[in-house]
Amino acid sequence: MVYAIQYLPYLAMEEYFLYIIIFSAFTAVYFGSVLVYRLFLSPLAKFPGPRLAAATRLYETYFQLIKGGTFTWHINDLHDRYGPVVRITPWEIHIKDPDYYNTLYAGPGKHRNKDPLFSYIGYPQSIFSLNSHEAHRPWRKILGHFLKKGAVQDLEPVIQANTQALCKHFSAAVKNKGILELYAAFHCFTSDTLSQHAFGRDIGFHHLDEPELSNTWKTQVNTMFEFCRPIRHFNFMGDIAHLIPRPLALVLPPYAHVYAMEQGVRSRIQTLVDRYDKWEHEMQSDNLSVEKSPFLSSPKAIYPAIMSDPDVPLIEKSQSRLEDDAIFLMFAGTDAPSQTSAITLFHLINNPEKYQKLKDELLAAIPDNMESALTFLHTAVIREGIRLASVVTTRLPRSAPDEVLQYKEWDIPAGTFVSMSTYFILRDPKIFPEPTKFLPERWLLEPEELQQLERYLVPGSKGTLGCPGQSMNWSWMHHTIGNLVRRFDMVLHETTERNVQMVRDNFIGQTEPGTHNVQVKVIEEYFV
Repeated sequence: MVYAIQYLPYLAMEEYFLYIIIFSAFTAVYFGSVLVYRLFLSPLAKFPGPRLAAATRLYETYFQLIKGGTFTWHINDLHDRYGPVVRITPWEIHIKDPDYYNTLYAGPGKHRNKDPLFSYIGYPQSIFSLNSHEAHRPWRKILGHFLKKGAVQDLEPVIQANTQALCKHFSAAVKNKGILELYAAFHCFTSDTLSQHAFGRDIGFHHLDEPELSNTWKTQVNTMFEFCRPIRHFNFMGDIAHLIPRPLALVLPPYAHVYAMEQGVRSRIQTLVDRYDKWEHEMQSDNLSVEKSPFLSSPKAIYPAIMSDPDVPLIEKSQSRLEDDAIFLMFAGTDAPSQTSAITLFHLINNPEKYQKLKDELLAAIPDNMESALTFLHTAVIREGIRLASVVTTRLPRSAPDEVLQYKEWDIPAGTFVSMSTYFILRDPKIFPEPTKFLPERWLLEPEELQQLERYLVPGSKGTLGCPGQSMNWSWMHHTIGNLVRRFDMVLHETTERNVQMVRDNFIGQTEPGTHNVQVKVIEEYFV
């Protein structure tokens, strides 16, 4: 008996090692089976591409997290090696063919789903993270109503007022001989305009009302996109961040910018919820009709109108849904337009003859308010600015759940995630000769030719899952670029092409660290 007890610890230790061996063997068999399936048995095994990319998503992770967000450009290199179809992850293929874009990113009548791993950015109830066609469609219909052309026209007084507020800062720079940073300037404009449209003018942001243009929103949004990159590969990081935001901000100081942005948006949704609860109580007490709701004033702010609309299901009005969606709307809906406007104005200033040509057109049209005469602005400059900015550098995977897609000789199984990169469509030399040059005149074509070329102007994706806010961006550029060029002469200050060249994919493209600024001197103002 004593002998048996004496050796019990040794038996337990042997049993412990036996469990380790069994677990290790099981793990090896499991991962070995997954590897064999992905490389040889998967329906995607027939597609060309690096074997390591077919085996594990860590191949992409290496380029995104170790190499600083360069996978988009590496995919382009893979196409040079393997051809127009490349398998870039175990479950995704990438196609490089501008003429196939409308097939993959199809419109009504075709169902497309998103890759849940790819579209998770920490806000699961936002429109971007609604992955299936069935989940995305109802909310897009609700939100898209406030971003279409008619809603943008209703917002004209707000856009014009904020444009004039922006111009005041440029006027002050003439008097003070100061330097303005265009990314920050346009971020102030877009965050003010979109927040006032989203929440109501009284509780929207008012950065343009400050004595000087602030880089607060620019810093917050840029940091947000920096964090999007690792969260896409390790989704749990977003959950942890929202679970312990304050401690994380202490350990990781840049996260404080993200937390501040989130809290700023959440506080406005909370204000709207409190106002709505108060109004609902008063309506029930005084037998008021829904039509008398202060939430339905014109122009209708997005989230107040959604909250008071009896046709919107209650589940779509939950506070968590509104917060997630508003956060995504504010950072995605302000950064791309800000960058596009800043880059467009950079290229205009950097090409004085085109700057002067646009100014002459604007000055000639102003006396008679001839909006229709602004051909160079509307047809050429804005299109070329959007094309050359190419700020959405990420790919957006889509699957056709009930359709076998056909690309040339390739049959793509239903449910396979397929992606394309708009960045390289907008810079395809076969479509846009000298693609890195700012050539607005390339858009001055006959109507049929212009329509053909516009097929390839895909800055915010297309189809039922495409960006719904593109009309807003065009309106903002019309007002800001038009007014600034008409009223001011500017020169670049310590700014070169590096300051507008996208080299990192953080969903939105960003320049090299430390170069994300376009500085200008405003040397003269014209009063007309």
